[in-house]
Amino acid sequence: MSPYAVISAETPIASYIGTKILEQGGNFADASVATSLALAITIPHLGGLGGDFFALFRTSDGRVHFINGSGYAPKELSVDLMIERGFMKMPSTGPLSIVVPGMIDALYLLLENFGTMEWSIVVREVIDRLKRGFPMGISLAKTLLNIKEELARDEGSYRTYYSQLTKISPAEVVKFKGMIKALEVLREDPRAFYEGDIAEKICEYVQSLGGVLDISDMKEYHAFFDDPIKLSLENTTVFEMPPNTQGVTTLQVIKMLESANLGGPLSAKRIKESLRAFRAAYWIRDQYISDPRDMRVSVRELLSDEFLEKALSESGKSLSNHTNGGDTTYFAIADDDGNVISAVQSLFYPFGSRVTEPTYGITLNARASSFSLNRDHVNVLKPRKRPLHTLSAMIIEDDSRVMALGLSGGHYRPQLHSEIFSNIYKYGLGVQDALDHRRFIWHLWTSSVDMEDGFQTASLKGLDINVVPYPSRLGVAGAVEILMNGIRVGYCDIRGEGIPIGLI
Repeated sequence: MSPYAVISAETPIASYIGTKILEQGGNFADASVATSLALAITIPHLGGLGGDFFALFRTSDGRVHFINGSGYAPKELSVDLMIERGFMKMPSTGPLSIVVPGMIDALYLLLENFGTMEWSIVVREVIDRLKRGFPMGISLAKTLLNIKEELARDEGSYRTYYSQLTKISPAEVVKFKGMIKALEVLREDPRAFYEGDIAEKICEYVQSLGGVLDISDMKEYHAFFDDPIKLSLENTTVFEMPPNTQGVTTLQVIKMLESANLGGPLSAKRIKESLRAFRAAYWIRDQYISDPRDMRVSVRELLSDEFLEKALSESGKSLSNHTNGGDTTYFAIADDDGNVISAVQSLFYPFGSRVTEPTYGITLNARASSFSLNRDHVNVLKPRKRPLHTLSAMIIEDDSRVMALGLSGGHYRPQLHSEIFSNIYKYGLGVQDALDHRRFIWHLWTSSVDMEDGFQTASLKGLDINVVPYPSRLGVAGAVEILMNGIRVGYCDIRGEGIPIGLI
């Protein structure tokens, strides 16, 4: 808690570096750049420099803004190309799973329009704090061990993550020299990621592996601002991110559950009612959500009572090409001026495409894997198209606070968002208890449900229930809020390694 500013991020180092910018007089945008870059270095498997970035933020004048830092498909990446190369669906990893990384341009756009500090000063703070190395966290160490055989097949990934380490375990000091070198280049010119040596090295390496990412794809890319979407309830307004994100899916689930009798927070009735809403919302998502330039139905229609009633009655099966899973990292900041940001960044799966440019140690995303090769599908692969994206985050306003809330979770994010929302607004839990409360997830278009131990399951029929020990890794959440008395409060999930830090 703080009367000035708070940060909640998934690594203590990232939270700390963000506070250093705030202490120097920076605001939420300046601190967001520092926090995001620190996360990209300290947990590069979840939200590295070669990934995407989205942010929903509420400025002190009460306006809510959205920034879209998702990448588009290379101009040469097409259904015809994939079929010619023998693919029946998009690969989940490899050089053809990569879209243009959007994070760096999105961060620069955020700072240039809303920040108060020089880009070079903010980036220098991150370099100075991390260039001597840092202790490896539990999540990074486990992931490096779990997928070593696959990740090490890529020359750049092996050189970046394994060649320097004699031991892979938490607290081992790691120095990602290539990433620091990249930050030193970007400190002078952030567009060097798209138009300079970094862009050239990325394209050369991806093409050497059979990919089609071209320097023109990089040069012509720009992140952009857009309007948020929202759901107005009796005393609460929930803001989410518009398509191409699955933010509308979160709002649909919340709306369908608003009038439902969910029973107790650990009840079987809650699970039954939630699964009914999940199936309807994901049925809509998988048939209608994509790059908004290709969508045939508006967000307003998708949130209408008539559309949701139709989905509840027709959501028997999906036409989805998506696989379950994915991973992310989330952070939130409330600054001294009353601004709040809810931000999320990702490579999609841990270490994304499993392709890492060796000079700068930049692991590239796997977001093209979300496209469909079905030419009649709304999310069909097209050059320069953005795919349906799993990233989203919330800002919530009610009579007592303004809150930024989000989590990692991939395709499960709308499910988990709705569960935490219900914990707070249906069951009356405090925010920390709501984050830490036991969770469950439905594996899309199966009968399989994972749940942390403690739920009542005796009356759940027809489901393949997998009970996992609490706390599990069913998403790692975070939140900040500004209370009506002006106090800022930050929260981190028990399932992660982060800590919230407040200025004093």
